[in-house]
This record gives sequence, structure tokens and C-alpha cells, in this order.
Amino acid sequence: MTVLNTDRQTARISGTGTHGLMGKVKGFLARSRAERQLHQLDDRLLADIGVSRSDIAARVWGH
Repeated sequence: MTVLNTDRQTARISGTGTHGLMGKVKGFLARSRAERQLHQLDDRLLADIGVSRSDIAARVWGH
């Protein structure tokens, strides 16, 4: 016999929504950091990895 505790189920559901939001925030922060780090590289290093300075934002954010 399975007993469901409504309070725990509600907490789990609200926790899932929070996890999704936190995942989006963490993803945004990671992409922002990557973009900032790529902008700090010189043009020669960017060319070595196949990225032009004008393409950094599009590559990081997927636009």
C-alpha cells in the first residue's frame, strides 16, 4: 500500500519549478562568463578556434 503525503508532493512539485528556474539562471551565468572570456582572447587565438570576434555572441547564445 502506497501512502502519499500531500505536503511532500507539493514541496517536490514546487522544488522542481525552482530547479528549472535555477538551471536557467546558471545557464545564463555560464554563457555570460563564456562570452566575457572569449572577448578577452586576442584575434589570433580566436582564429585558432574558428571564431571571429563578431561571431562570439552568436556562437555563445546560439543566435
